[in-house]
Amino acid sequence: DLYYCRHNGWLSKELKALQHDFEGMMARGEQECSSRHYEHITENSMLAVYLPALLRGQPTEDEARYIGDWTCAMGNAACDMAYCAYSFCELPDGTIGRYGDCEGWDPVMGMPA
Repeated sequence: DLYYCRHNGWLSKELKALQHDFEGMMARGEQECSSRHYEHITENSMLAVYLPALLRGQPTEDEARYIGDWTCAMGNAACDMAYCAYSFCELPDGTIGRYGDCEGWDPVMGMPA
């Protein structure tokens, strides 16, 4: 999930600021999906991209973006965007941290913006 979040740009301060704003996150998810092309995606085409990435242990950037498109095809990316903003952070050394690895993370408040 951490690569999926990074490659889709869902670790931003903007999204972290929306973690507790349902309406704001839903609007931002709609905005995100309006810029994507997902009309051609089917469950079978999604699985053809998702399963190899799962077996490999992490997706390529293109695979992660495709799964982000799939999320939009399912209705809205806001839930995944909120999950990413709450759960992961980019660490000073360029790696991705999760939860308590991230400075200031709180189980109720999530990641600091």
